[in-house]
Amino acid sequence: MSEICGIPYMYRCLYSVFLCLTGIGLSGCATTNDKQLYQAYLNLPLKVLVIESPVAIDPGRLQAVFAPDIAPKLSASDEPISQAVKHAQEHALVVMESALTRQPGIIAATPSFEDKPLIHEIRGYPFGAAIPQDEADRVRKSTGADALLRFGITDYGLTPASWRSGYLTFEVTSTLALAAAIAYSGSTVAKAAAGAYLVQEAVEETAEAYAGFWALDVVARPVRIEAELVRLNPVTTVWNTSDTGLSEMKLSRLTRKVDADERDRQLDQATDNAVKDVVSELSDALDKIKSWHD
Repeated sequence: MSEICGIPYMYRCLYSVFLCLTGIGLSGCATTNDKQLYQAYLNLPLKVLVIESPVAIDPGRLQAVFAPDIAPKLSASDEPISQAVKHAQEHALVVMESALTRQPGIIAATPSFEDKPLIHEIRGYPFGAAIPQDEADRVRKSTGADALLRFGITDYGLTPASWRSGYLTFEVTSTLALAAAIAYSGSTVAKAAAGAYLVQEAVEETAEAYAGFWALDVVARPVRIEAELVRLNPVTTVWNTSDTGLSEMKLSRLTRKVDADERDRQLDQATDNAVKDVVSELSDALDKIKSWHD
């Protein structure tokens, strides 16, 4: 096994994974906003219709997961990217709808066949885009739903871009602070040493970060999901969250080729975990507002 600076490459990857997970709190990585939900005074149980937004992931990132050995740049409509996106959406929707039915305080709304054109229209809106009140009224009348749980997959099989910038910001900030401490004496020698140290550490940290991201991609296949609860009358986003699911980690994946079947199982498992956390966060938030209003 190759070594970098005398340390086996795999261990440097694992060290970087550890820094990724601890430096910016990536494990689980859920963020929620309960304030607006508390102020919405929703009646429980809440009847919720699940709406999945289109996947808007750069095809190049998906190609890195599903066709890394294909030289020509693929578009979103090309195989195998289109098939991967189709499976990702179908699997996530089934898991999300199933998870909702098991939550107290939530009733899953089931649209009828006649509702499908309207639901398709609502699904066409990008995640976060406002839904017109007249369309919300039609959804509410036809399905009986009080709210929409709208979600979308933002990263699939690769560490989210926000992790990378967040990790590097964390590392560079730490390096700057240490370099400043070294230079605090004010001497020319100390300042020169701090500058040299900063350059060296920035290069090493960047390299280690990306080695860690690659290792985490292979070992856990991160899948990130954003979700929001949209009240239909009047149309208002009253809660939102994001979560990054990871598959079961097997370090052996760093030292062998992971075939397509295993990769796909990882992605399904990571999706399941992200969905489970999103639904759990929503259920917990609804429990909180119930106790606050009782």
